[in-house]
Amino acid sequence: MRTVLETFRLEKSFRAAPFRPKFAALKGVSFRVEEGECFGLLGQNGAGKTTTIKIVTGLLHADGGSATLLGRPSSDCAARRELGFLPENPYFHEHLTPREGLELYGRLVGLTRAEVRARTGKLLERVGLTDAADRRLRGFSKGMRQRFGLASALLHEPPLLLLDEPLNGLDPAGRMLVKELILEQRRAGRTVVLCSHVLADVQELCDRLVVLHRGEVVSEGTIHELLESAPRSFELCAQRVPEGLRARIESAATLCRTAGDVVTARLPGNELGPFFAAEVNAQGGRLLSLVPERESLEEWFVRLTAGTPALEPVVEPLPQEVMA
Repeated sequence: MRTVLETFRLEKSFRAAPFRPKFAALKGVSFRVEEGECFGLLGQNGAGKTTTIKIVTGLLHADGGSATLLGRPSSDCAARRELGFLPENPYFHEHLTPREGLELYGRLVGLTRAEVRARTGKLLERVGLTDAADRRLRGFSKGMRQRFGLASALLHEPPLLLLDEPLNGLDPAGRMLVKELILEQRRAGRTVVLCSHVLADVQELCDRLVVLHRGEVVSEGTIHELLESAPRSFELCAQRVPEGLRARIESAATLCRTAGDVVTARLPGNELGPFFAAEVNAQGGRLLSLVPERESLEEWFVRLTAGTPALEPVVEPLPQEVMA
């Protein structure tokens, strides 16, 4: 599989004000993105994401290290023409309409006028802007600007898309549309690099991710590799539970509620849930559901960047008073 984006020991420092000491924004950042995957770039504010993106797109020069696009230096203009880029706060020519804007941006990346016009109608329809195709961009909402920016990034059908917070300012329908577009690009064999603070979206869309913290890579891998696979707890829902067994479930649960003859309990660790599910069946109750609860990407990310200890599943033997 071909590597389409790679950074190698990127370093960058800035001076906040004249005569002030420099601070390091990047401290040897290295990662690679393979062809055809959706790759997440995560980090808190100030972690170095934007600096990395600016170096990759040629908007900044690194103090040390290197970045390549499609096997060529990121400073190579020909390589950058094959990149579709949506910045977090894009700037557009406000006096243009979407139709005129796409013609301008298409010509800048080397498309002919005929090619631009052949693609514009379908693309504006795909991002939900057909009715606004001849309105001035200055009157667009935040969500409409995001969708127009995505259309601009997709216009020349680039093999590599770099999207910085593409879901910002979108309503639920707009978020669904953009996520569908990202998945379409992935199915078409294109590579997507997604930078987002909405970690549920990253977990839904990305194959692999890298986490930056204070200018360094602190974690990298697939979602499955990074998240704890063992359940942290189980949610048990059962009906017609005998009174004695119900009392034992309530004493072991971190959260328990009863509605009529239905008991719903959150049982910590990876053993209590299956144990009590078996007890419910053995004592004539009716097990409605047993759902494992695992750590989410958001919980994992906060724990990682806050430096707090890992939340390990309970593996000690079950207390005798619970099993009795």
